[in-house]
Formats: sequence, structure tokens, C-alpha cells
Amino acid sequence: EWKEAFSQWYDCSTNVCIARLGFTRWLEQGEKIDHDAVRNTLKTMRNWQDEIVNYHRCRWTNATIEGRHNRIKAYQRRHYFTRNRECYKAGILIECNRLRLPC
Repeated sequence: EWKEAFSQWYDCSTNVCIARLGFTRWLEQGEKIDHDAVRNTLKTMRNWQDEIVNYHRCRWTNATIEGRHNRIKAYQRRHYFTRNRECYKAGILIECNRLRLPC
């Protein structure tokens, strides 16, 4: 229930002031739960509170960058012994932009 309250806060906060207030309430609800995992989560959330609430300023995330980073890492694992550097770089560019290529 507490976790679902966080998801609802994340989706439904309309601006930064409301988001900050809702986040503070969510933290207070978590303090009432006596569990090690919850305490660790609260510690992390307090440390990153400004960054988490700032999402509500413009609602941008770095998900696209993280996705491309994961694709590059996966490509590196699959092609560890590629000898031709130009083919390796071209493969990474194709891997990262394959959704933009015309069929």
C-alpha cells in the first residue's frame, strides 16, 4: 500500500510545490512502518529528495540515455573480440539507432 502511494504521488503531482508536500507525507507514512528494507529505502529517498521532486519541474528523465548505454554494453559483451575498430564503431551506432532506421 505504501509503495502504491509512491506510484500515485509520482504520476499525479501536478507541480513542484504539491510534489514536495506529497513526498514529505509519503516519507512520514514510511517512518511508521517498522521494517529494515523500508528504513533503507527512506534513507535513500531522503538523500535524493531534491532530485526526485525536481522531476515534477519538467518531467524529463534520462531513460533514453540509460537505454542506449545498456545497448552499448550488451553490444560490447557480444563483440568483445572484434578486430576492426571501424566495424565496431559502426555496429554501436547501428545498435543505438536501429529504431530510427527506415525498414
